[in-house]
Amino acid sequence: MGRFHLVYYISMGTPSIEASLQMAETYLAHGVSALQFDLPSRNPYRETLFIRKRMAKAWETYGGYEPFLTALTEFRRKHPDFEMQMVSYEDVILTIGTARYIEFCKQNNIKTCRISGDGVIELARMDMNAVGIDTLTFIDYNLPEKDVEFAVQTGRAVMLRNVRDGMEPRDGMISWDRRIRYLRKRGVNAPIYATAGITCGASLLEAKQAGASGAFVGSCLMNLWDDEPAMLALLADLEQAANS
Repeated sequence: MGRFHLVYYISMGTPSIEASLQMAETYLAHGVSALQFDLPSRNPYRETLFIRKRMAKAWETYGGYEPFLTALTEFRRKHPDFEMQMVSYEDVILTIGTARYIEFCKQNNIKTCRISGDGVIELARMDMNAVGIDTLTFIDYNLPEKDVEFAVQTGRAVMLRNVRDGMEPRDGMISWDRRIRYLRKRGVNAPIYATAGITCGASLLEAKQAGASGAFVGSCLMNLWDDEPAMLALLADLEQAANS
């Protein structure tokens, strides 16, 4: 197994774009090597209430995407060496336009995007794949059959969710180990990344030991943005678990 791939997710624009990127600067200064930024969706149906509120506030503040694209491009210019990823929902891609979005990704050496949405948005994913941009697929906590089949069919890397309020596990598969083994048995051969419900180094280590290729961590740190010492202590705990 290769090195565990830990990516930190930053929800952009709340309280401001500048504040979000200042926290990104702090992450990088403390050893983080991969960051995933979002653009605020008006229908972020996969997100927790915490992220939905942040996105709604960001959209209310800015009402468009050019300020985000411009600021992220400048941030990338200042920090050319970290791994930069993106998260965008269908409404975001349709508003920006696939060609403009791909241009932004190419300009900023972005090789991985999580694109959420069904139907026509698959055309955008295929356009991204054609120019070398990986588009992560998503499998929810209850392992919906359509999500599993799509992951097998496309061969794309998987973001596997650990928890979802009100959602029952499929066939009692409540552990990372059981769900990851099930997906491998079903023919998912691409990397599987743990996401949601990771709150500390111990919970990250559980996913790692179960065979996850990496993890996406966001809200547990963003909840501490107003308490930087506590945030940095948690960041160190997560980094230690990922590298142990």
